[in-house]
Order: sequence, then structure tokens, then C-alpha cells
Amino acid sequence: MSGRGTATVAAVAKGLPSLSLAEVVATSGLMSRTDRKYVLAPGDFLAVAEAVSSRCLEIGGQRTFGYSSTYFDTPDLAIFRAHRQDRRRRFKIRTRTYTDSADTYCELKVSGRRDETVKVRRPHPAEAAHGLTAPALAFLDDALTAAYGRPAPRPLAPALVTDYRRTTLVTADARITCDTSLVWRSGSRSLAAGSDLVLLEVKSASERNSVTEALAKLRIRERSVSKYCAGLVALGLATGGNRWRPALRRLGVA
Repeated sequence: MSGRGTATVAAVAKGLPSLSLAEVVATSGLMSRTDRKYVLAPGDFLAVAEAVSSRCLEIGGQRTFGYSSTYFDTPDLAIFRAHRQDRRRRFKIRTRTYTDSADTYCELKVSGRRDETVKVRRPHPAEAAHGLTAPALAFLDDALTAAYGRPAPRPLAPALVTDYRRTTLVTADARITCDTSLVWRSGSRSLAAGSDLVLLEVKSASERNSVTEALAKLRIRERSVSKYCAGLVALGLATGGNRWRPALRRLGVA
């Protein structure tokens, strides 16, 4: 489902200078970074876009791309609970498929020092996007052992799928991902977030940058929102998610 949020982002992206994927990786690969998240109405997004100087990722003539991520957790949602309790050693396990190309990766995101997010990933078979292969599990065990001194929990099963459209803007000191048309899915359940909103993530090597300063001047507040955790709460699959309720209300699903 698309709406004003998607149309507004597309209109802004169309008017910006382009940037290739190789240039994005060279200037802001940011596998280790600080993330700041915001939920914006179209007018606020336009104000932010006007306040910063950015270029837009373009691949094959496209500037907006489809993403589908499958998140994995234990039967008792141990990974979700670690985030709900804001534990220092928390992580997320997912596969991510770029739906325009079908390229798929198994990804691990761990929380480092000073709110830093560290992401590692490896190629994953597209036909196994909703499962974890033996090589993927070995990769996760090695990466989590290196980060936290213990392997990935078992058993792991798909807990949630998120589908959305993403446009990526790049400034001199940050990368801005602009997500719209967000849908959460789990089994027979599905729920779409408000189609007139933009979920903005500012990713930078430092906590302060030109984008977060522009957002502060516009009095746009940061929101505590995790697509995975908020999705479980929104679908009624997890309890105790009060920290994500303000963002869910802003997204029109709480």
C-alpha cells in the first residue's frame, strides 16, 4: 500500500543529484554506526529535505526499492525480550531480501558501546529467505561468539516479516533511509502502518551530525521504534511493549 508518504519521498528523491551504490559504500558504508529514528508527516519530511544538502542513491534508474526482512527469534521471544528490557548485550537476527533484485543476506545486528549499532552479514539463498541454513547458523554462532562470547540461541524460527519501500539519501556526514508503505506479517496476520508517514533513520559515525541538528531545529523528536519489536507488539504477538507505543500511535496502529 502506498500513500502520501511514498509520493512525497519519491518527489524529493527525483529532484536530487544521484549517487551510485559504490559511492554510498565508499562515503557511508557504516556497518558500525549510531542510529536515530523519527516518524514524520510529509510536511515535516519536506522541511528536513530542504534543510540538508543530500544526494539520492540510484541503481538502474531507480531511486526507491523494495525490502523484505524476516526476523528470527526463539519460541519464548528471548531476542525481543532483550530489547524490551534494554539489555546491553542485545541483537537481532534476520534475512533481508532486496525484492527488485532478489539478492538476499543473512544479517546480525548487535548493540555496541555508546548506543553504537554494528551489522555483519553474508549472502543467503533467496529461496531460503524464511529460514536459516547450516552455513547461516555457523556464521551467526561465530559472529555472536566474537561479539558477546556465546553462540546464537536455539531453536530459532521466523517470528515476523516486514515489507516496505526505501529511498536512501546521503549527506556529507550521514546516511538517511526513508521508509514508507510498511507492512508487518506473521502467519495469517498482517498490518499496514499509516501510509501518509515516513519512517526516517539517520545513520552516522557520530551521534551529532547535520541531519540530527536540522531535525532538532525543526523540533522533530526522535522516536524509540524498532520495526521488529514494534511489529510484534502491533500484531499482538508480544506483550510489555510500552516503550514502542508512542511510535505505534504515531504510525497509526495503536
